[in-house]
Amino acid sequence: MMRDTGEIRFARRFVLERQLGAGGMARVFLGRDEVLGRRVAVKILYPYYSDTEIGARFRREGRTAARLSHRNIVQVYDAGEAEFEGRQVSYIVMEYLPGGDLKELIQRDGRLPEREVARIGSELAAGLVHAHEHGIVHRDIKPLNVLMDAEGHPKLSDFGIAHALDFTQFTRTGSFLGTALYAPPEQLRGERVTHKSDVYSLGVTLYHAAAGAPPFEGSPLSVARKHESEPPPPPRERGAPIGAELEALILECLEKDPGRRPDAAAVRRRLMEISTPPASRPAAPPPPERPVPREERKRSRRPAVLAGAALVALLVGFGAYALLAGDGFQEAGETRAPAEQAQRPEEPAESAPPEGGPAGAPSTRQEEPEPGAAGREDPETPPEETAGERASPLSAEAAERAVREMYLAAASDDPGSSWDYLSGRFRQQVGSREAWTGQFDTLERIEFLRGPEAEVSGDTARVSFVTLARHTDRTEQNTATWVLISEGGVWKLDELAAIQTRVVES
Repeated sequence: MMRDTGEIRFARRFVLERQLGAGGMARVFLGRDEVLGRRVAVKILYPYYSDTEIGARFRREGRTAARLSHRNIVQVYDAGEAEFEGRQVSYIVMEYLPGGDLKELIQRDGRLPEREVARIGSELAAGLVHAHEHGIVHRDIKPLNVLMDAEGHPKLSDFGIAHALDFTQFTRTGSFLGTALYAPPEQLRGERVTHKSDVYSLGVTLYHAAAGAPPFEGSPLSVARKHESEPPPPPRERGAPIGAELEALILECLEKDPGRRPDAAAVRRRLMEISTPPASRPAAPPPPERPVPREERKRSRRPAVLAGAALVALLVGFGAYALLAGDGFQEAGETRAPAEQAQRPEEPAESAPPEGGPAGAPSTRQEEPEPGAAGREDPETPPEETAGERASPLSAEAAERAVREMYLAAASDDPGSSWDYLSGRFRQQVGSREAWTGQFDTLERIEFLRGPEAEVSGDTARVSFVTLARHTDRTEQNTATWVLISEGGVWKLDELAAIQTRVVES
């Protein structure tokens, strides 16, 4: 749905003509660059984020994404701060594409034919190769982030935006930023994201295009568990009109172990072969890379290392910003024009090592090197090793995770599950599960602006943080400290030692 803004002048050189869409953290406007005389899409963060680290990272990652120039990547032109509706806001200006997105194409046409899936996939993989060579990982590839130009060519949008907004927000549904439907297992576990993570999400996106639905569906938690531990059903068993070669490639992209996935360049090469009519293929093409047999894939899959509340914590660490609704995800509160859609840099991409080499282009990601540091390919941490590092139930990380988990549960459709994170003594003080959950009746969403940060002393931990809680009738900023104790060998929230609440919007 579009809303006429009455042509608002913005950041000196832009005129905002109308609103194209709105999400949980930003709005997108159709604008006009009066200096260069072109139409642009302008994404503007809500004002209360601009003076936080979220706003700074949003601008920084937007500038990083502007380094990318490829026909299959939505071009970012500018990022900065400006006054809007009387308040300072962070914004990103990018290429405007009126052709809709891949999600709409699938909804309209259903399962796409093999050559179209392969063509779209090969072009997206080409864009990824370019980004990975510049040390940037997208981090949130999904059909909604694949925009189509007037000639039907796909372009990846939101490069750089996922990373700027991650680790901050979760909604009442408990779904999260890099939508669980398309996220790789390592991202859901909170491990380091690499270019192979993008390959996984691309594979899920192509699966969706071929089969008409992603491989796993359900609640955010159930989808995340399936990504972690269950083999995807072969697309052709779901009715995908594709051949064995494309099916094998998609399933290779969906390997649980990042090391067993092809890189984006290999994916592009193989998809180009599939999309080329047989008569026009070279007479003696190089032999395709050997698909990993399904039996071998099954043997290679390690057991699930996450279950229940531990997985919830990782979902929060990953960030939460998309809303699970029925049979699919969409932006929380988002409205999008079907024919005139702007790209949605909701979530800046992560700088990552370039594909295949240790020496890379500068990176602006905070997850590995600090913004401005040189990107490099560190050896990937084996999942088993990362899981082991997380295994200590009384570590500072575990205490921070317990606080995140509790708030995620409180903001979910089942706020009563947050009761399970409280100590026995604190439960007695509260009185009942109903009394505890009643305070969350008006809560719509909560975001971590800082922390949680834990200090551990023996069997006690103090966890401090700042949150932004959006209720149906107000928005509060809370500065708080929880005291946690060891109970049954795990951290339990025992006392809310300090809290300062400031209403920032009513």
